[in-house]
Amino acid sequence: MAELEAIKFSLTKAFHKKPYPSISPLRPELSKAGKTVLITGGGGGIGFHIAKAFLQASAATVVIVGRREGFIQDAATKLGQQFPEAQVVGLRCDVAESDDVEALWADLKARGILVDVLVLNATIVPPMAPLLEVGTKVIMESYNVNLKGNLDMTEHFYKQEGSRKGVTKRNSSDGYLVHVSTVAAHNFITAAKMLTYGLSKNAGALAMQLIAQDTKVEEMQIVTFNPGPVYTPGAASTGIPEDGFDWNDVRGLGRFPEAAFLHGRFVWNEWDVDEMKSGDLRKKIDEDPTYLRIGVHGI
Repeated sequence: MAELEAIKFSLTKAFHKKPYPSISPLRPELSKAGKTVLITGGGGGIGFHIAKAFLQASAATVVIVGRREGFIQDAATKLGQQFPEAQVVGLRCDVAESDDVEALWADLKARGILVDVLVLNATIVPPMAPLLEVGTKVIMESYNVNLKGNLDMTEHFYKQEGSRKGVTKRNSSDGYLVHVSTVAAHNFITAAKMLTYGLSKNAGALAMQLIAQDTKVEEMQIVTFNPGPVYTPGAASTGIPEDGFDWNDVRGLGRFPEAAFLHGRFVWNEWDVDEMKSGDLRKKIDEDPTYLRIGVHGI
């Protein structure tokens, strides 16, 4: 538990481990009415709760994808029962497989589904051991999901017909991309037991940052965020007990508001959004192009 506790760091004075009013999906200005959201790894854990948040925000259609057909269909059924006013679609797709990704977007096109929001949540957590013990084969399998899979999904999202490269344009912003990352992507000291995971997630976060650098926020707004410690089946599989640690409330996931000023930045879900939107912190974000971005700064 000492390793997890040491990771706690707040850029803002307030550090939220539970939902708070400013990020409520019920706020009119955060409404996703009429929008279509696609969430990878949406069948359980963090992805499932992100799907719920978008449905609470009145999304018209939520598409959840995952590797296991039965599991993803069960999740879609549960969400559909909770939110009967929305369309919830569950589709099988392994983002590590390019053929699967190609088939997924072809299926969406055939269904007439144009995605407005893409949430890159699918991930793989390799064994917690030194890199040379984990081995190159397993490390590259991690990259296939955490880097290649996310790049593949992002490219298809950006180029989907009817959007940026298609015939028509949306009335508002063309796309919004949320990349779910981890503290292990930038803190290799306190997250030292998750080196392979952090290595591949760092590459994924940097890829999103570089895409944002060359993409206008009006075309595709990109934010990478760390959800913090959440007790999910994945966390349980590592042997970490549910009691004895102050986990983040899952109800706070997926509620980070769309904020153009954070385009291409890396933020934590616990940081107070109101503090980031104003004052000295907002000034630093606006004026320092390296701030909250992955890289070697100061030289």
